[in-house]
Amino acid sequence: MSAPRYLLTLACLLAPVSVFAGAPEAISGDHYQQTVASDDFSGPELGKQWRLYKGSSVVKDGVLQGVELEGGGHAAVHQLKTEPYSDVELTVDLKFEGSPYTNLTFNQHKFKGSHAGHLCRVVVSPTKVTLRDGKTGVFNNEIFKKRQNKEKLTEDEQEILKRSQAVFPVKLKKGEWYTVTVRINGDQMQAFIDGKLIGSLRSPGIAHPTKDMIGLVTPKQSIHYDNVKVRVP
Repeated sequence: MSAPRYLLTLACLLAPVSVFAGAPEAISGDHYQQTVASDDFSGPELGKQWRLYKGSSVVKDGVLQGVELEGGGHAAVHQLKTEPYSDVELTVDLKFEGSPYTNLTFNQHKFKGSHAGHLCRVVVSPTKVTLRDGKTGVFNNEIFKKRQNKEKLTEDEQEILKRSQAVFPVKLKKGEWYTVTVRINGDQMQAFIDGKLIGSLRSPGIAHPTKDMIGLVTPKQSIHYDNVKVRVP
């Protein structure tokens, strides 16, 4: 084998698993049998199962409208508290109504091993979907502190950031409804839009065994949400 071909083969073998090559097998929805939370926002206000952090809650015409408070300094965060689980599925209908993106987050309440207990998330915008292992990546305590202080990351830390996320292009229209599903099974997380697999990421932080806070995070104004459902095996 020639040297260039050998190097190319070696590079392919060592490439991070997060690279979306071809069509990986989709995690089956059959893996998730038990519904632990659901809300279609048919009531006049936000249900007691929700926790609101630094944002405004408007429930109108059967829809939750996430709105960041002006001058609040943080995106609006609506969180569902559940029992701790490792594998979990989140399904939510969403519509862009001004906000540039939303974060669908999986955290552990009061976990100290990463900034604010952030574990993993899927960021959805009209142009791309980002799958991110925050526990070992951007919310790793040391990396987060350095980034906040604008300190230079080591080469190893920069490589960790690259390996801990994967980005996939999409074309979503503002003002239209889409059903987004996130499935976590072991160290793998996948995102689906209207039933179609969009992207997949394997990373160790995703396998965190005690996820107990699931959030809808809205920067600026606003994202509309409906038909939230959380299922576990």
